[in-house]
Amino acid sequence: MKNILLGHVLLFLVVSCTLQHKKSDSLSDVEGQELVETDSVIASDEAMDDTLIVVDEIVPVTADASFIDFLYYFTSDKDFQHSRIIFPVSFYNDTTVARLTSEQWEFDPMFDSDQLYTVIFDKEEELELENASSSQSVQIDWMYLSDFHIKRYYFELKNNQWFLEAVNKEKMSRSSSFGENFYDFYTRFASDTVFQAERLAKPLLFSTVDPEDEFSVLETTLEPGQWFAFRPPMPLDRLSNIRYGQGDTERSNTKIVEFKGLGNGFSNTMYFHRIHGKWKLVKFEDLGD
Repeated sequence: MKNILLGHVLLFLVVSCTLQHKKSDSLSDVEGQELVETDSVIASDEAMDDTLIVVDEIVPVTADASFIDFLYYFTSDKDFQHSRIIFPVSFYNDTTVARLTSEQWEFDPMFDSDQLYTVIFDKEEELELENASSSQSVQIDWMYLSDFHIKRYYFELKNNQWFLEAVNKEKMSRSSSFGENFYDFYTRFASDTVFQAERLAKPLLFSTVDPEDEFSVLETTLEPGQWFAFRPPMPLDRLSNIRYGQGDTERSNTKIVEFKGLGNGFSNTMYFHRIHGKWKLVKFEDLGD
């Protein structure tokens, strides 16, 4: 009888241990599965984040829709700039030349943080060149007014894509054979308010968007005090000129300077005439967004 009872007790202990072991295994399996699923979710989220980052960095196919569109990406995206340079790229410095390889090239933002640039024309009819789609080459000049040297970037359109081909640095001409040199005049005009007031035409013509009708242009005149309230920011140290084929000659008695923002809609235009050998501002337009 004692043997039978002892057998039942041993059987009960064996069954209990087996069930407990299976329960523990089942819980481990469930917890393991939950960990796997959690890791999968985290990995999936990280993969999604990586995918979103890549999408944000993709340059749109419209990057070459216009030269200005191209220029925006060229000066703000390091990888895009590197892909749009024909290496080895020639860098001319007066009488010397260096041919930079892909590894030697350093990212060139070209613009200051405010991304303000200027375009200069000799004639009003040349303004249309800026919107022309037939240009196969464009030259960007940066004129450094402190020491009067100029840095030129040469771009060419190849298979409907713009590429930088060469860079050239040289001294600017300061000829005064035709009267006051425009860039000498501008340097003082932009930095000296007394001189600026003296060189305003009277009356100074002014065009702006009609505040009551954004599709209409309001034509009026400005007094000197009003000019100082409306005048655009004028670069002091350097000017740019994006040359689409327009002239920029010392003999011209007209200079039209567009002040523009790269990608922000800012647009002001100043019209200068050289009268009796001296430059004056005769008209100002504020037609930007």
